[in-house]
Amino acid sequence: MTALPPSESPRSLSERSESEGPTFSVTGLTGIPEIRPGDDLAAIIARAYGEFGPADGDILVVTSKVVSKAEGRIVEAAERDGVIDAETVRVVATVEHAGGRTRIVENPQGLILAAAGVDASNAADGEVLLLPLDPDASARALAVALRAVTGARVGVVLSDTLGRAWRAGQIDQAIGAAGVRVVQDLRGSTDSGGRVLEATIAALGDEIASAAELVKGKTSGIPVAVVRGLGRLVTDSLDEPGARALQRPAREDLFRLGAAEAWREGYQAALAATAAAVPGWTVIVPVKPAATGKSRLAVPGVDRVDLARAIAVDTIEAAAASDAVARVLVVTADAATAAAVSGIRGVEVVHDTADGLRTAIALGIEAAGTDADRAVLLGDLPALAPAELTHALALAATAGRAFVPDADGTGSALATARARLPFEPRFGADSAAAHRAAGFTELVLPSDWGVRRDVDMLEHLDAARTHGTLGPRTAALLRP
Repeated sequence: MTALPPSESPRSLSERSESEGPTFSVTGLTGIPEIRPGDDLAAIIARAYGEFGPADGDILVVTSKVVSKAEGRIVEAAERDGVIDAETVRVVATVEHAGGRTRIVENPQGLILAAAGVDASNAADGEVLLLPLDPDASARALAVALRAVTGARVGVVLSDTLGRAWRAGQIDQAIGAAGVRVVQDLRGSTDSGGRVLEATIAALGDEIASAAELVKGKTSGIPVAVVRGLGRLVTDSLDEPGARALQRPAREDLFRLGAAEAWREGYQAALAATAAAVPGWTVIVPVKPAATGKSRLAVPGVDRVDLARAIAVDTIEAAAASDAVARVLVVTADAATAAAVSGIRGVEVVHDTADGLRTAIALGIEAAGTDADRAVLLGDLPALAPAELTHALALAATAGRAFVPDADGTGSALATARARLPFEPRFGADSAAAHRAAGFTELVLPSDWGVRRDVDMLEHLDAARTHGTLGPRTAALLRP
């Protein structure tokens, strides 16, 4: 591609009279077609920018959606809920409204936004767009290409529309940047009256993104705007901190959770502390023979039988280590599993007749007796943490009978009943709905906790490994 010479702006700052104050301009770039996966976005923008007339110090503000399209960050709309789950690092708040439910979450890029940034606006029918995988890297690649083609020292900001706490409506903010100073720390400087500024940090990147949105709009078909006159913010280097510099560190975040979520977290912590002080639960863990268990779990290079047994033993050891558990009854006909857990403190083995899961659970409940608080825990939770089970049982102590849904929300990972109450868990297909129908109280726990991450297939194992720490035996088998 032939390099384009930078042009002079129509009127430079030096040409203005001294009576004129500071100024800048924002102009939308026309002539940019619909972007498709694999398009050379930098070349397309460079052509439109070349006709406009490049100049040193320009800042190109690019709507993140065209970057997402070029990078192929597109999925079918039917998969939206699952994609939002996969793009969620933590849930900040859940808002119920007339149109349904909106989740405010932190995504893998560290952004706090609705639905993890998964959006159908300006996408083709039947599709939704994900944010760029690394917005700062995407901005850097565009800046490198545009500087090389135009010869102009330009900066790039990637923008996306985000809501704000306390304020109605949305504005565009910078989610990626390169060659632009996005933050100006004014603390320690003085204002026009000579007073020292103690807290002022200007979010320059967000201000630039919002200014550009005034000409780009949502329906104009103009995804790129040129901001001219702010050359003092454009840097020679493209290695300056990008838009991540605008993200407040978690330790400084005064609003880490929504009001309801913060209340629930504190309430559950208090319950967990109470349960930890008075252990007494009997936990029943049914385990199929490893030779027939986990038939759908295929991990290249790993023996399935060994893996099934490792998952079960890791689950049992974690359960026994919970401060709320006095006794673990392992119901199994697998001699090797029984031998592996026999030395774990508080673990007893109940011989299984191999007549299926329901029979195994009934045998365990019978062995537990009616005077104990009882819980049935699935034996395929390799990322289970003892503290998670303690927390869950603390919540269960406030209900007569309760259950914890699995990560998908359709199955169940744990079911409980207080002493002397009838106990007939509903494990099996659609067990979450069956437990609700039977009057079990649903316990609300984070979906990324190991206590909800049961494993039947490789994708489940990958999810458990991503969201938590696998037990030592399972982890050892999966090491390269």
